[in-house]
Amino acid sequence: AEKLENLDPSKIKSKTFDNKIALIIGIEKYSDAPDAQFANLDAKQFSGYASNAFGIKKQNINMLIDNNATNAQIQKSLQIWLKSKVKSGKSDLIIFFSGHGLALLESKELYLIPHDGIPDVLENTSLSRTKLFKRISDLKPKSVTIFLDTCYSGVTRDKKMLLEGSRPLMIVSSQNQNNIPDNFTVFSASKLNQISSGLNGAKHGIFSYYLMKGLEGKADKNNDRKITNGELEEYLNLNISKKASEIGRSQNSQLVGHPNDNYAKKILMVYK
Repeated sequence: AEKLENLDPSKIKSKTFDNKIALIIGIEKYSDAPDAQFANLDAKQFSGYASNAFGIKKQNINMLIDNNATNAQIQKSLQIWLKSKVKSGKSDLIIFFSGHGLALLESKELYLIPHDGIPDVLENTSLSRTKLFKRISDLKPKSVTIFLDTCYSGVTRDKKMLLEGSRPLMIVSSQNQNNIPDNFTVFSASKLNQISSGLNGAKHGIFSYYLMKGLEGKADKNNDRKITNGELEEYLNLNISKKASEIGRSQNSQLVGHPNDNYAKKILMVYK
């Protein structure tokens, strides 16, 4: 297996922007679910890339870790903090989430589980992805880029079940791109029928690790000091699938956006 390089956000530098905002959530320790291995470290490390790679000012970064990432605190950040920060038609918003996700099979709705979320009563205790996207879209930001290091299979990174005595859900239906609002770009750690894995050697999720290595400039395929969504996705998929196979798993990242947007060609970041 190839030796993993250390993550180092100081390797990258970009211009600082007044109208860029980041909400970063990382939950390893859950009150009513197994740990999401390394998820808090994913978020803490990503904050450095929010500053250096995306040029977001410290006062425009909101980070919620473990027991600070309750359902109430996340809702407060979405409904009060983001509302105070987002300027209609001007703000570029970055959302990063690392932790557990789960699907409600009856409705095929996908949920992100907060620190105090209860997998057995998902609808009442967790964050519907559809409602999350709608709440953000209603603020009318200029653009939204979402990074989700989670899966919806019901299996944790270290192969524990979120619902005791259950089997993996392994949803096979493809994600409906029509549910993605205009100007949204969503990077996901895995396909819906896959488990998102952790990297013990790096103490990060595979997706988070290669996302941040890509943002260091590794994803800049043509070396033009710009990274497009498509370049990052190509880098992620190549490296994630290779590393996952080394630990006996199948994992492929996904990039989706609104069907009317040429989202793969959009520039994600420019660096010096």
